[in-house]
Amino acid sequence: MRTRNVNGKTAGGETAGRYDQNLTDSQILDLFDWVVSAACDEQQPEVFSVPPGAVELNVFVECAPDYYAVWLLKNIPVAAALPLDNFYRLLPS
Repeated sequence: MRTRNVNGKTAGGETAGRYDQNLTDSQILDLFDWVVSAACDEQQPEVFSVPPGAVELNVFVECAPDYYAVWLLKNIPVAAALPLDNFYRLLPS
């Protein structure tokens, strides 16, 4: 992903890098499994809402009908989803 110069200003440092630049698909899937396991006994909200400021990481697997999504907030996993299956898990804050 490239940053763009908007209104003559330089894009901020937080947009220049990616949180997942050193994570493999396998590591992101491990985070997905961890969030789902950690949230299994937690009551989930009726309407899923991503925590403000969270960054989404996605893994697309050819043999799966859905994609895996994990959200990080300050480099800590806070939510996971299989969005097309309407499966969401959110860790309590």
